[in-house]
Amino acid sequence: MRVVLPSKKPSWIALVVLLAFHTLLLSVQTNHRFDTSFVRVWLLDSLGPVEKVVDFVAGEIQSVWHGYFALIGEHRENLRLHSDNDALRLELATRQEDAGELARLRKLLDMKSAIGGKTVAARIIGRSPASGSQTLMIDRGSNSGIVRDSTVLTPEGVVGRAIIVGSDYSIIQLILDSQSAVGFVVRSSRRLGILKGSGASALEMEYIEDDNDIKQGDELLTSGQDQIYPKGLSLGFVVYVGPRQGNFKIVRIRPSVSFGKLEEVLCMTDRIPDVSIGQAP
Repeated sequence: MRVVLPSKKPSWIALVVLLAFHTLLLSVQTNHRFDTSFVRVWLLDSLGPVEKVVDFVAGEIQSVWHGYFALIGEHRENLRLHSDNDALRLELATRQEDAGELARLRKLLDMKSAIGGKTVAARIIGRSPASGSQTLMIDRGSNSGIVRDSTVLTPEGVVGRAIIVGSDYSIIQLILDSQSAVGFVVRSSRRLGILKGSGASALEMEYIEDDNDIKQGDELLTSGQDQIYPKGLSLGFVVYVGPRQGNFKIVRIRPSVSFGKLEEVLCMTDRIPDVSIGQAP
């Protein structure tokens, strides 16, 4: 069988044609320069808006990114400033509290010098919640010289007396207590009587020699005749004189001491016959 091989002439012909065309193109490019400016213009007009958009988006992202970190920094700075402000407020409140306590202690020391005798300052650490019972606890006891019936007072007047005394703590019965009784004398008329606690915020006269000349504004002082409270301490002021009921008028007295604000008191550790805190009885 005879095998017929394909002719190689068409391949040589195609190669020659391609070489001729390539030579022609090189010749044309060598002798003639193409104007490609329209291509650059087209690319510029086409890509310019895209570049503008890309640049704007990149700028906004960068701005947001930097703003985010700046906001985090400002937030941290605000937290620090708030913390510093709170610390300064706390320090100021502490200093004000210390100044107030120092002023109260100075008053107690001035009173201690005025009345003479042995006294000891004490801090109030507790109050009785029972209805009608007006007592408080102080952080001083027999180790500080306090005994039963020791008088407790402030620069304003009488607070009460010690009724239970431990080694380092004591219970004080206030003159407001419903079981409390204090002998008094009216400063202006020198009338004697007995003052009772109501269990609330006021005092009441239980007995007086002659109540006809009792009037609003009269000050009552300890008489010393109850053998508990020294003479001449301020008890309170008459705020109401009502109609007579039986043998006595209804008379209410506002205590000299602001019991709701008590924080420190002065305890007398020995008996003094007559006491006057800046006032003549």
